Amino acid sequence: MSVCLYCPNEGDSLEHPLPAAFGEFQGAPQLEDRICTPCNTNRLGLLDQQVSRCGPEAVLRRFFGVQGRPTHDKVNPHYRGSAGGRRLEMTGYDKEMGMEVELECLQGEVRQSRQLVVVDSLGKAHHLPIPHDLRDPEVLRSRYLALGVSQPRDVRLICDQQESEWLEPLFKAAFPTVSFGERALCASNYENGAVVKLQLTDRYFRGIAKIGFHYFLTQFPTYIGSEPCFANIRSFITDEEGGAIDRVNTFIGQRQNPLLGPMMCGARPDGWRAHVLCAEIREELLAHVQLFVCADYSSPVYTVHLGTNHHGAGVRATGHIYRYSDDGRRRKFSGEARALKVSHAAWEPPPLKPVISS
Repeated sequence: MSVCLYCPNEGDSLEHPLPAAFGEFQGAPQLEDRICTPCNTNRLGLLDQQVSRCGPEAVLRRFFGVQGRPTHDKVNPHYRGSAGGRRLEMTGYDKEMGMEVELECLQGEVRQSRQLVVVDSLGKAHHLPIPHDLRDPEVLRSRYLALGVSQPRDVRLICDQQESEWLEPLFKAAFPTVSFGERALCASNYENGAVVKLQLTDRYFRGIAKIGFHYFLTQFPTYIGSEPCFANIRSFITDEEGGAIDRVNTFIGQRQNPLLGPMMCGARPDGWRAHVLCAEIREELLAHVQLFVCADYSSPVYTVHLGTNHHGAGVRATGHIYRYSDDGRRRKFSGEARALKVSHAAWEPPPLKPVISS
C-alpha cells in the first residue's frame, strides 16, 4: 500500500500531470497510486481550476474550443471565476456603439459578451456581464447597484435575439420603470482589438508547480515523491494559508531561453497546438511547464524548483509534447502525447526571470 504524497491516506487514484481540463492525450504519462482520491479531487482540483479557468490558458481554451472530461462542470470564465480566482475581463472599443464593451472567446471567434453597458455622466462605460443562469431579479438588481452609477447617461443591453426573450422580463422584474437605449445584438468575429485583464494568484502558480512535480515523478520512478528533498515543494503545493505572493519566486521562475529548440528538429508550430512538459536532474531537480505552444501565442516557460539532488543521481533529462489532433477530437482523446529527444546544453542557461515582481 502506498501513502498519499499530501496526507496519511492511501494513494489510490490515477493522476494526469497535465490537467484533464486541457483534454486527454493518448500515450500521456500517468502517476498511479501516489495521491489519494480526496486530495486529487478536492485539494489539487482547485489548483487545476485556477490554471485552466483563471489564467491566459482559460482564454486559449475558449478560443480553440478545448474541452475537458464530459463529466466536468461547464464554466464560462468570462462570466465568473473559479476556485477563488477572478473572472476574465476582455474589453474592446466598439466604433459603431461609440463605447467600450466586454468580449468573450468562443471556438475561434471573439464576440461581445451578454451584458448591460451603463455609461455614467462622465462618459465612462461600466459593464455588467449576465451569466446564462442568472434568473433572480433581486440578484440582478444588487449587481447593478454594485456598479455605483446613480444617474446613468445611457444604458444598453447587448444580447442575441433569443436571449432577449428571458432577459427583458428579468430586467422588467428587477427595474419596473427601466428604459433602455438602443439594444445591440452580440457581434461575432470581433476584429477591433481587445485587452484581457486577468489575475494570476498564488493558487495559480501552485497549480503550475503541481503539474511539474507530478510529471517529474512519472519520468523518474526511482523517486517516490515523499523524499525529504521534496518536502518544501509538497508544502508549497498544498499550503492554502500562504503568505507573501512573492514566495512563488522561491519555487518558480520564467525561463528566458526556448524550451523546445533542437528537440523539435527545427519544426515550428505552424497551425498546430501543444503543451510541453520536461523534467531534469542536475544539481537541482527541475521541471519545465509550457502550456499552449502555438503560432498565435508566445507562451511562457515556467521552471519549477522541486528540490536538491542530495543523492548524487546522474544528470538526466526527459520531455513530452502533448499535441492536439489537427482534425479535432478522436473519441475521448484530444490528441497524442509523444516523448521528445532531450539533451543538455553544454552552456549554462541564463538566469530565470522572477514571475512575481515588486
